Amino acid sequence: MIISKTFDMKNSFFILIAGLLLFCGACKKSFLTVPPQGNSTTLNDFYDSAGVQLLLIGAYHDLTGIDVKSTWWGTSGTNWIYGDITSGDTYVGGSGTSGLPHQVPDALNIENYEELSTTGFLDDKWTADYDGVARANAVILAAENATNMSTAAKNESLGEARFLRGHFHFDLKKMWNNVPYVNETVINFNNLPNSANIWPQIEADFRFGYDNMNEVQPLAGQANKWAAACYLVKCYLFEQKYPQALALVDTIIANGVNWQGTKYALTNCYHDNFDVGTENNSETVLQINFSVDPTSLPDNANLGETGVSPVGTAADVTYGYWKQPSFSVVNAFKTDVNGLPMMDASGNDTSNVTNMTNDMNIPSSSPFVPYQGTVDPRLDWSVGRRGVPYLDWGVDPGASWVANQAFGGPYLNIKNMFKQSEEGIGFGGIISAYYYVGNSAVNYNIIRWADVLLWAAEAEVMAGTIDQARTYVNMVRSRAMNGCMVAIDSSSGYPSANYYMGLYTAPWTSQSYAMAAIQFERRLEFAEEGQRFFDLVRWGNASTYLNNFLTVEKTRGVGSVLSTANFEKGKNEYYPIPQQEIILNPSLQQNPGY
Repeated sequence: MIISKTFDMKNSFFILIAGLLLFCGACKKSFLTVPPQGNSTTLNDFYDSAGVQLLLIGAYHDLTGIDVKSTWWGTSGTNWIYGDITSGDTYVGGSGTSGLPHQVPDALNIENYEELSTTGFLDDKWTADYDGVARANAVILAAENATNMSTAAKNESLGEARFLRGHFHFDLKKMWNNVPYVNETVINFNNLPNSANIWPQIEADFRFGYDNMNEVQPLAGQANKWAAACYLVKCYLFEQKYPQALALVDTIIANGVNWQGTKYALTNCYHDNFDVGTENNSETVLQINFSVDPTSLPDNANLGETGVSPVGTAADVTYGYWKQPSFSVVNAFKTDVNGLPMMDASGNDTSNVTNMTNDMNIPSSSPFVPYQGTVDPRLDWSVGRRGVPYLDWGVDPGASWVANQAFGGPYLNIKNMFKQSEEGIGFGGIISAYYYVGNSAVNYNIIRWADVLLWAAEAEVMAGTIDQARTYVNMVRSRAMNGCMVAIDSSSGYPSANYYMGLYTAPWTSQSYAMAAIQFERRLEFAEEGQRFFDLVRWGNASTYLNNFLTVEKTRGVGSVLSTANFEKGKNEYYPIPQQEIILNPSLQQNPGY
């Protein structure tokens, strides 16, 4: 099979030789070293430019997390199970007692910080990430031995492969901390320990990508050298290497361009980053590209976010609503008299003291007046709430669109939902969505430009140039303040949303206040994007923040779901090493507390 250079990567993810790189899930560790299975029996058959491209497409596909060992939710590259429901921003949601009984226990255990080394989701996730590592290593071996590639072409392919290998190891590192690094030379994984710090190897992979990848790429979804540079900055921040982060992020801000060669910039409309028709734009650093095909099973769709559809829409079909925003995250979008987040002079979050008016336990047939206080306009691009238009699906009617308010609260997720007007509509040959359990082609942002600006703000604060950080935060806020607003429905006789947002106009002089403002801004900008929990851990405030959240949340409408939840410092920052992996590789040591 020949793949044209003009072939769009959204479709090309699964266009492979039959069985290409479907590494044996039952073999567990052997999938790291087995050759691709299918028409060929050895990797040698891919030692040319066409073979390298096929293998590279297979490696890119694993960004989705959907492979032969997939559990959709548990292995999704969007990480909502591990980064959202553990962060105080969302609940598992859904019906609670029916729909997916084999899925619910794992998700609830993770939400309550009661996961075990035998929790199935965790073993699936571990396997999916290492499958990605294996695919990247297969590209490296093929490129190094390819007979018809120039040195430049080899280095470009090696750069992309090492970039992807860095991504999968980064995902493993932030999940488990103590994990083995597997490069293309590893032969026996069964004796590979997890005692070494692998940050240097991850950094080296991204640095190689930055030095060798092209600046402009032919395919949407294909990473370029600046994506590698941005990912390297992310590594530095997780390692608290702020001087290195600042030096590199300054270079990126001055020179960075997206895959098309367009200088990085925030989009005019916040929601452009979550709309099929406006994806892969000037803000895109790295996205997981999804597509759907109504003539076959939706293997290319965003299966990890299946169930995002409100129960009352035609897109729902069979699954109850999952990944529901929390009371706390909705409250965070309230603004004060200056249009700023609700923080006191010391930087303490005061937004969660009282709930935003909501329709908890109020039937859709009963009268309801939405919250009339001022809110950040990003709220209604992120959260579905009663009385406010839900994209173009109509005004959210409340309880009738929610599977079980007692289990998931009154709010709905929006960011991963497709527009009704885009169902079945093609964009550049890509169908946006169709009515099979709400699957869609809405891409997921692993890194977008707003990330980079707020990382720059963090690095400036730690360098002592505190007020420069304010400039970067205000850039992000300006887009939200001046960009597109959700259409307000006035037929009810009252405004459904009172948008009022301002900038930080007073100079920042306090490092603690500046960092608190940046952390608050990241919560608002990236709500429900799978990042919050990992941010809390790297900032070192996960235990304090999450236990305070739980104390309040247990008094609210979903309190029974979280009744046993407790975050244990020194343990719950990372997940337990799956027991099955320790059995297969006795050199692995379990994480503390498990």
